Amino acid sequence: MPQFLRDHIFLKERTAPMPYTPVSTGRSKVKPRLNLDRAVQGQKIQNEFNEAVDIFKVLAPEVEFVYLVFKSAPGFLLDIDKFEDSNLNYRLASYRRIPGENLEYDTYEATVCMNPTAIGSFLRKVEQYIGEETPTGNPKHQNLIANLESIKSATLKSFWQEPELAFPESGESTWWEIWIYRNYLISTDEQLEKIFEILANVGIRIGRRRSLSFPEHIVFLVYGNSHQLGNSILYTDSLSELRKPKETADLFTYLDKPEQNDWIQNLNHRVDNHQLLGNISVCLLDTGVNIAHPLLENLIDVRNLDAIDPSWSISDSHEQGHGTPMAGLIMYGDLSDVMAGFDRIEIYHDLESIKVIEPSQPNNPELYGAITQEAIARAELLNPRNKRIVCMAVTSDTLVHFGRPSSWSAAIDQKIFGDTEDPNDTTLFFVSSGNISINERIDYPLINDKFSIEDPAQSFNAVTVGAYTLKDVIDFEKFPEAFLIAPRGSMAPCNKTSVIWQQEWPRKPDIVMEGGNQGIFGDGIIDPDSLSLLSTAKGGLGRSWFTTFGDTSAATALASKFAAQLYESYPAYWPETIRALIIHSADWTDSMLGEHNISDLSPDQKLALLSTVGYGVPNFNKAKFSANNSLSLIIERYLKPYKFEEKRVKTDEFHLIDLPWPVDVLQDLMNTPVQLKLTLSYFIEPNPGNRQYELAASYRSHGLRFKMIDTNESEEAFSARVSKSAREDNYVPEGNEHWILGSKVRDKGSIHKDIWEGTAVDLATRNKIAIYPVGGWWKNRKQLARHINKIRYSLVVTIETADINVDIYTPVLLQIPIEI
Repeated sequence: MPQFLRDHIFLKERTAPMPYTPVSTGRSKVKPRLNLDRAVQGQKIQNEFNEAVDIFKVLAPEVEFVYLVFKSAPGFLLDIDKFEDSNLNYRLASYRRIPGENLEYDTYEATVCMNPTAIGSFLRKVEQYIGEETPTGNPKHQNLIANLESIKSATLKSFWQEPELAFPESGESTWWEIWIYRNYLISTDEQLEKIFEILANVGIRIGRRRSLSFPEHIVFLVYGNSHQLGNSILYTDSLSELRKPKETADLFTYLDKPEQNDWIQNLNHRVDNHQLLGNISVCLLDTGVNIAHPLLENLIDVRNLDAIDPSWSISDSHEQGHGTPMAGLIMYGDLSDVMAGFDRIEIYHDLESIKVIEPSQPNNPELYGAITQEAIARAELLNPRNKRIVCMAVTSDTLVHFGRPSSWSAAIDQKIFGDTEDPNDTTLFFVSSGNISINERIDYPLINDKFSIEDPAQSFNAVTVGAYTLKDVIDFEKFPEAFLIAPRGSMAPCNKTSVIWQQEWPRKPDIVMEGGNQGIFGDGIIDPDSLSLLSTAKGGLGRSWFTTFGDTSAATALASKFAAQLYESYPAYWPETIRALIIHSADWTDSMLGEHNISDLSPDQKLALLSTVGYGVPNFNKAKFSANNSLSLIIERYLKPYKFEEKRVKTDEFHLIDLPWPVDVLQDLMNTPVQLKLTLSYFIEPNPGNRQYELAASYRSHGLRFKMIDTNESEEAFSARVSKSAREDNYVPEGNEHWILGSKVRDKGSIHKDIWEGTAVDLATRNKIAIYPVGGWWKNRKQLARHINKIRYSLVVTIETADINVDIYTPVLLQIPIEI
C-alpha cells in the first residue's frame, strides 16, 4: 500500500490564456416546417392571433399588454428568440415542453407578454412571411411563423409549471409559489409592495415576507384560489410562472445507562479538542440539537445554536431525535467504530445548529430556498470569520423535478456562487439525496432506479450525498436464515437515484457514504441495530445516550465531517478546490462495479453508475495527501469566458496549462501501467425560470470543459483542436484522448471528473491540459452584462503508478520549488 503522507503540490503559474473560438458553430436548432401553403398558414396565424388579443383585452380592457400562448406543431421547436427584445416589447414569461408519443412528436408552448408595439411587430412579420422572401429565397420569418400550430389567449393555467401535478381548481384555496419578472428600473422591495397590494385587494394572503431574488425573477408564496389570482396577478405585466410550494419532506444500545456512562467517559478521555486552533464550522440545518449530552456538551457552544423562528426552542424537537444524532456523527463519525477503538480523537471543527424545522408545530408551506439562505446568514453572524460546511438532510419529495432546478435548489446554487464582485470564499454545501421508505426496499435494487433524488439535491453547486453500506452483520440466532438486502460495498437500500432524470441535468449523487443496511427475514424487512450507525441520542429522563441512525441523513453528516477535516488541513484553498479533492478522491467499490473494471463498462452502464452512486466513496488519505507514487497537482485560476464584440457576446479565452510531469521517470518506466485522474470544479450563477427551462445552458451562468494533449501531439496542433481561432487554413485534426468516462457522461453540472489509463511512456508527453468555456446565460443574455466578469475554477490532476517503489513526486517537486 502506498503511504499517503506528502502534501499535494499547489501549482501557481504555468498557465497561458489563449484566444478561444468554439470549434462548433452553434447554429440555431430551429428547423422550419417546409412545403406549407404560406398564404393559408399566414392567414390562420393572423386570425388566431387577432382573436387571442381581443379575448385578453375583453377580460382586461384597462391594461396595455396581453399574455398569449404560442404552441408549436408536433415535432418542431418554437423560435423563442423572436419572443424577446432588449426594449421589453416582447417578454417570454415561460416556456415548456409537452411530451408526445416520443421525442419526435413533442410540442412546445411559450407564454409571451406583448405590448402594443410587439402586437404590431408580430402582425407585420406574418404579412412578410406571406408575401416576402429572404435573399436565399425562403419566406421571411419562416422559423417563427411556419412552426406555429396555434395561438390563444393566456389563462392562469398557462403559467403552471408543474405538469405532473393537477392545476388547483378555482374554488380551492391553496399555497402558490409565484415567480414574477424582475424589473431593474425599481427596487425589489418597491416591486413586491406593488404586487402585494394588488393581491391583498382580492383577499389573497401573502406568505411570510420572505422572497428569493434571482437575476431575472423574484419568487414568493401566497395563499388563495385560482379565481383570485386570475383576477389580480394575471393582469400585471410581471407574472412568469406558478408552481407548487415545497413541503419537507447493537452493542451499545443494549447497555444500561451506567454502563453507557463508562464507555462515554472512556471516549471523552480520548478526545483532543483543538477547536480554538481552527476556524472551521459545520453548520447543521435541521431540527435543533440537544447539547446536554456528555459527548456533546464540551464540543458545542450554546452560542452557536439558533432557530429561524425566534419563538422556537433551539433544542431537538424531532420525536425520535434527528438533529442530535446528526451532530454526533458530524463530531465523531460512527460511534460503533469510535467507541470500540483506542485511538485518540482529534477534533478541530465547531458545530453550528440552525433550526429550520419545528415538527411539533405544523405550519404553512415555506419558501425553503429563502429559509436556507437566511439560516446560513444567521450562522455567518455567529462566526463571521469561519470557513463553513453546511450540512442539510432536509429535503422534499413533493416535486417531480427530473433534475430540473427549483427555487430551493437555485437558492442553494446562488448562495454557494456568491456574487460576481464577491465570490464565495468560505462555504461548501452538503445535501442528502433523500430516502426510499423502508417498506419499498424489499424490491432493492430495481426499485431504487424508479425513485428520484429529492428537491433540492439537484443543485449544481452543492455536493449531493447518497448512501452505500459496509454493514453486513446479522444476529442469526435472533433472525435465522435472514439475509442482507444490499451486499457489502453496494448502494444502500435507502438510496434514491437520478436514473429517471432528463439527460440535460447533472448526474447525482456526487458521492456516497455509509448509510446502513437492512435485511430480509421471512417475508418482511428487518432493521437490526447491527446494520445501522451509532450516534448520540436526543436523550431525556431515563433514556439511552445512544441511538441507531442511518440512511442518507447519516451519510450527509459523515460527508460534512470529512469535508471539515479536509478544510482544516487546507484552510487557504477555495471551496471549489475542497469539493474537487473530495470527489477526486472517491472511487467505486468492487461491488458497485459488479467485479468489472470501470473501463470495461458500456457508456450506458457508466451513466447508470454515476446516477446511482456518483463517483463512489471518498478516501480521506487520498484527499489530504499525495504519495511518492501518487502525485496530485492543485490548480486554482481565474478565466474570462466571454467578451462583447461585433454587437454580440462571444467566447473570450481558454487556458493552456503546462503540467510539470516527471518525464524522465515516466519514460524509464516504459510500458508500466499508469493512471491519470482529472477533476474540474467551479460554481455557476443560477438563473431559474429563464427562457428554455428545459436546457441547462439557460440555467447556468457558464460551463467549463477540459481536453488533454495526445501523445506526441504538438502544442500548436493541440491548441487548434481546442480552439478554431488557433487553426490555419489547411488545418487537419490530430489527437485523441481516450478518457474512460468520456465527455457525454462527465460533462454535466459544475464538476467534471474523468480517468485516463495507459503506459508511462505514453503519459510522458501528455503534459498539457486545456480548460475552455461553453455556453450559459452570461453569454446568451447580453442585456444583463455579465460578459465582463471573470470566473474561478479549481483543477486537481493526479498521476499514479501501481509500483509503490517508484518516486514520481520528488522530480516534480524539484521543478517547482517555490510553488509548493
